[in-house]
Amino acid sequence: MWCATSPRLDGLGGVYCENCDISPMVSPEGEAEWRADPGRPGVLPYAVDPEAAARLWEVSERLTS
Repeated sequence: MWCATSPRLDGLGGVYCENCDISPMVSPEGEAEWRADPGRPGVLPYAVDPEAAARLWEVSERLTS
């Protein structure tokens, strides 16, 4: 509900949210520490990788024609 109504998100797009806040990005250096504590908030770099998103889009188009 917070993500749908929060004025803090006005004008923002493409952010991940959790616990009524914008999720912080996890640095590649901090990924191992983040994985050791699964309760820690954060978005891993692969989730916002534009090249991976483009590949996923191409595969999706091929599979759905």
